[in-house]
Amino acid sequence: MPLAAEAHARLADAWDSVGAARSAATHRAEAERRAERMAAGLSAGLADAFWEHPRRRSLRSVPVEALAASARTRQLERLLAVNRKLGASLAVDEVLRQAMDAAIDLTGAERGFVLVREGDALSIAVARNLDQARVGPEQLEFSRSIAEHAIASGELVMTLDARADERFATHRSVHAMKLRSVIAVPIPSPDGVVGAMYLDNRLLRARFAEVDREFLLAFADQLAIALENARLHEELARRAAQIEALSRGQATRIEQLESELEVRQRALERRYDYGELVADAPAMQPVLATLDRVIDSPLSVLVTGESGTGKELVARAVHFNGPRKEGPFVTVNCAALSDTLLESELFGHVRGAFTGADRNKDGLMVAASGGTLFLDELGETSLAMQAKLLRAIEQREVRPVGGDGSVKVDFRLVCATNRDLREEVEAGRFREDLYYRVGVVEVKLPPLRERLEDLPELCRRILVAAAEDMDRDAPSLSAAALAALSSQPWPGNVRQLQNALRTALVLSDGESLAPEHFAATPRAPRRPPASRAEHERREKARILRSLEATGWNVSASARELSMGRATLYRKLARHGIPTARERGA
Repeated sequence: MPLAAEAHARLADAWDSVGAARSAATHRAEAERRAERMAAGLSAGLADAFWEHPRRRSLRSVPVEALAASARTRQLERLLAVNRKLGASLAVDEVLRQAMDAAIDLTGAERGFVLVREGDALSIAVARNLDQARVGPEQLEFSRSIAEHAIASGELVMTLDARADERFATHRSVHAMKLRSVIAVPIPSPDGVVGAMYLDNRLLRARFAEVDREFLLAFADQLAIALENARLHEELARRAAQIEALSRGQATRIEQLESELEVRQRALERRYDYGELVADAPAMQPVLATLDRVIDSPLSVLVTGESGTGKELVARAVHFNGPRKEGPFVTVNCAALSDTLLESELFGHVRGAFTGADRNKDGLMVAASGGTLFLDELGETSLAMQAKLLRAIEQREVRPVGGDGSVKVDFRLVCATNRDLREEVEAGRFREDLYYRVGVVEVKLPPLRERLEDLPELCRRILVAAAEDMDRDAPSLSAAALAALSSQPWPGNVRQLQNALRTALVLSDGESLAPEHFAATPRAPRRPPASRAEHERREKARILRSLEATGWNVSASARELSMGRATLYRKLARHGIPTARERGA
């Protein structure tokens, strides 16, 4: 007999001698368990001989009641200890391993399996032996029919000798494996039986007693709770990992969205559509902010900025986003008309008012009623014309040329100029009272050189429009070409850029524009823009040179200067240059 079993047997005898029956039974049961562990490794013939020894046979002569009481006490103690372990472990594999080791230890089983139902099949989750080791592949066979019966019925199945049990007489696996003691306990769950604990002893019959039945049923309930806790923990960990992976995967996208939101935030905060305006550059944000505040009001708007900066687009934004958007949008270029023609265009005329006036005609101020009137290049008008404009704006009525009655008008006024009207007022070239009427709200457009962030989108729009006019696909703009364009001062602003791109489009036939396609584009000298006074001085000198060259012939000078006679006469008056008649020539 093993030394440990012999020691427990002698301790049992010692406790008996002093009347401690309970302690004696405990040690005797442990001696028997250790002896059985040794016998389990022997062949059937040797195992029978092993138990024929008087000393080992005496272990089995202890009253059943004493052994049962001792076993129950030990099982309860172990059950509490195992429950604490199960509650402290959340890893499913660890829970199952501890459960099997405890069940084998407490019942004296040779092997133990945790079987999990997966559809119609059973899989082995854990397989352990009495040495608290994994069962090798050659020993993984078990009676599936007994396990399946326990799972299907939801009740514990126990046999003292499976080979002699009529219930399993037709089960070939029982006879093939020469099974003796077998017990299968269903593992319950809220959704039904999820599997079973299966324990057997292939050498000893009647190895499992009623006390084992009660213990294993209680143990299975605890195991089910522990398994559910472990499953929930693993599910929580899995979902947390998924969320973390999703967060990592979306980190780049979130950064992109934040960047896009930052770019679009200003547009989202606005109530109006400025789709025709390219205005992402920081220098354009004050423009949009002012428009946001003024669009819904009836106030007059003065748009200022260098030539070619897009003043008419701002005027259109004011009209088509405002309360008068359903009305007409009427544009007048004040610099293109003489005072006489401008007066007739704005106020209208009656039949016979002048040569060629063969019918009555409403002016553009009447045509703009209910909508917006846009006076472009207002700073080019004469003082006399400014007085007539002031009267019409203040009184909200116009008198047609040659007529003696007035017509009521109702329009919103938007004006534009490339001049500094404050300087013009100080110089006496613009009426101060008219300035206060038209300049209630001023929107100042920055030059292109101060908003180069908008250059790529401006180029794209211009190329798309130009290519459509030419019935061809719009080319892209190479990085080198864009860099070359960004280095230019653009004194002519967007209008000059438009001309450069259209010229390059004509010179190219590929899918991309390169720097060489802009070689033919005239380049303005890199010098600061002249002051207004310097501009006036140069213009006056140029007109005088032309008049002297043409013998003071206004028509010939106008052709040479590429302007209309009326425009030249207006400039002569502004610069104080007498005509040939006034000079007496």
